[in-house]
Amino acid sequence: MIELRSVSKYYHNKGIIATGITRVDLELSPGEFVVITGESGSGKTTLLNVISGLDSYEEGEMLIDGHETSHYMAADFEAYRKKYISNIFQDFNLINSYTVSQNVDLVLKINGWDDASAKKRTGEILQRVGMSAFADTKVSKLSGGQMQRVAIARALAKDTEIIVADEPTGNLDSTAAAEIASILSEIARDKLVIVVTHNFEQFEKYATRCIRMHDGKVIQNLEIRPLPEQKQDEEAAGQGNMSNREIIALGLRNTFNIGYKFILLLVVFLFLVFAVTSQFTSFLNQKAENSRVGYNNYFYNYSEDRVVLKKKDGSQFTDNDIQALNTIANVGNISPNDILLDNSLYIEDGSFSYEAFPRSMDEFRGKLYKGRMPEKKNEVILVGQEDNYNFSKNKVERLLDQEYTIYVGEDEASGLKIKIAGVAFDQDTDRYESAGSVYMTDEFCRDMLAGTYYYYSTITTTINGKAQEYVNGNPYYKVLPSSRVKKGTILLPSESNNFYEDKKAKGHKVSITAENMYYDAAVSLKVADTYSEKSFSYKSNYRSYDKYGGAVFISQSDYDKLFAKGNYQCSVYVKDMSAMDATLDALKAMGYVPLPLENAKVTQNNDLASIIQVPVIMLIMIGLFFVAYFVIRLILRSRKGYYSILRMLGLAKGSIKRILDVELFTVMNIAFVLFLLIVVLVRNQIIHIDYVSTLIQFMRGYDYAILYVILAVMVWLISGIFSRNLFKKTAIGTYREE
Repeated sequence: MIELRSVSKYYHNKGIIATGITRVDLELSPGEFVVITGESGSGKTTLLNVISGLDSYEEGEMLIDGHETSHYMAADFEAYRKKYISNIFQDFNLINSYTVSQNVDLVLKINGWDDASAKKRTGEILQRVGMSAFADTKVSKLSGGQMQRVAIARALAKDTEIIVADEPTGNLDSTAAAEIASILSEIARDKLVIVVTHNFEQFEKYATRCIRMHDGKVIQNLEIRPLPEQKQDEEAAGQGNMSNREIIALGLRNTFNIGYKFILLLVVFLFLVFAVTSQFTSFLNQKAENSRVGYNNYFYNYSEDRVVLKKKDGSQFTDNDIQALNTIANVGNISPNDILLDNSLYIEDGSFSYEAFPRSMDEFRGKLYKGRMPEKKNEVILVGQEDNYNFSKNKVERLLDQEYTIYVGEDEASGLKIKIAGVAFDQDTDRYESAGSVYMTDEFCRDMLAGTYYYYSTITTTINGKAQEYVNGNPYYKVLPSSRVKKGTILLPSESNNFYEDKKAKGHKVSITAENMYYDAAVSLKVADTYSEKSFSYKSNYRSYDKYGGAVFISQSDYDKLFAKGNYQCSVYVKDMSAMDATLDALKAMGYVPLPLENAKVTQNNDLASIIQVPVIMLIMIGLFFVAYFVIRLILRSRKGYYSILRMLGLAKGSIKRILDVELFTVMNIAFVLFLLIVVLVRNQIIHIDYVSTLIQFMRGYDYAILYVILAVMVWLISGIFSRNLFKKTAIGTYREE
């Protein structure tokens, strides 16, 4: 079964080479009871470790069932020990945090025994070595002699073809030693039993061979008696693999069976969770800060808490829609006149200039600094920021009851008169940056809305089949309402007569269409008359021919058909930015198409900062990983002996890695759940922790998922590095290092 050909083992330590065994030649067969003896330091334990695959050898060749092993890697020796070897160690190598039965049960689970069979086998073996009464006792509470019995029970339970024992009776009294020697002799009838001892007399009557060593060499190899008749063992142990269920169960057991280790790991993982979250959210915070200084060429009022809505069918918003939006928990203010929010108005005269965005009077929630609430259609409240030079307290009082002309678009004809009835200060200085707000009555908002639709529309007047498109800033074919034009009719410039063969436009049909991104509208009108420069003022009721000559005039009613429309867009402002995703989902569920303006900004000026920030955060994350690894490694060093014992028992590297994965991932998951619990308590204001509030301000649901993935990858890498280090040396070398 085992053959050694000139096998030598050397030890290297700080440049010094020591001999373990030198040019050993042996042949060992099943059924033998081999006793190796010699003084301390003679090499007998080294020889035993080489035979059992716990240690490597440098010279010669060891054959197992005729197969050479000089090319074996660590995994090959693990497989060899699992299949062939049961060890009884001089210092027991038991797992002190396990009970007696768990230590014996472990070796059976490693070899693929199911729960029921393993439990039955464990009970039988413990009874055989006289340890049944201590089955549920932790090994750490046993005496030395009792520990030795458990070590022998574990070896017997594994039931392999070779049993190697290093001083198996060293911690027993003479009576117990005789019992153990007898047990070993019984199983030697069909197995190879190799015993290292100082006391040859205890095993003399059972030994079939005595090997005496001195200074690393075999000086005597004496056959004492012939081999006994061999019999087939009816209780041969299985040689399967440890199931995934058992691996998970073992990992979970290891997580909690040493209290201080679990607490230390939990503290480390809590630190890691918060540290990684801090770096992750610093990136989100910086991204949010960058978004505040971005821009958008269409939306000029791009507050980060603003969400622009449209309906899926493109229809107008109704009062019922506004009421439904008010039912969403995270929705604060609602701006029905949404389109106006992106019309930047300039209120100015010779000594004052201020930019403001129009809003409905219903949205005003502030407190007047000076003045009164509006009473007439064109009266407004002007709100600005106190730290703005143009809106300081010593300047705003003189604005009261003053009239200003505001323009929708760039056309002077779009000017509307407003009177400032009151002024107030806006404390939310981030909302519009340097701009303010002007709050208007609903009637005035409708006038502005009509002007806005006009400004953004493509207006085409078709005369005798020829389409004439109005161009902003050019008076020709500009459509204006006139009190002197009757409903259903139109007043055209005299040049329009040239579109007809008889040079007369009067009485013919003309159509006007208005097309924009919200709607298409058209009216069909009869030409009531044409005007010349002389008749312009009388027929149109407009004074300046220079400004409006070339325009077409229709009734206010027909003008309203084209431009006095409702709101096709609506804006809501969220209260809690961290709940933005949930709010967007609620809006989508109600049939709206939402656009959060924080995602609609161009921030190319900050691209360089982002490019620099990402690798910096990556470096910090790598630093955190190594800090966590070194601390966790220090904690797990107390477990190196445990994992070395698993190797000695024949558990493969992959299985040990999975056990370690279960242990670390369990602690990490507990830490992450505790973190989420703290987050929930802080979000619901059950507890108040400023650090956590700041930490989670910009985190959303998917951010927590990303955070978990980052932590999981870190844990997987830590487990991988630690498990690789476990297998850098031989099993006995790793155990000695621990």
